[in-house]
Amino acid sequence: MVREYLGQSVYEAFQERMRFIFEEFDNIYVSFSGGKDSGLLLNLVLDYQQKYAPQKKVGVFHQDFEAQYTVTSEYVERTFERIKAKVEPYG
Repeated sequence: MVREYLGQSVYEAFQERMRFIFEEFDNIYVSFSGGKDSGLLLNLVLDYQQKYAPQKKVGVFHQDFEAQYTVTSEYVERTFERIKAKVEPYG
């Protein structure tokens, strides 16, 4: 596979993809494990939503397997508490 550089940053490409998603789909969901990657994605999506589509709610899914580190579970709980007015929580 050949790499093709588009002359835009990763953040600019993300914003472009978010614009497409928010324009084309009625329901938007983010799966949140409590890890650093899904935490970043969740925050980026909510930042976009707040700035460009405040009328849309974002669904956030988290599944607790009861085998996570305590610190991860606490982070998930704090995050849901902080964002509960902005999202539809699932899980």
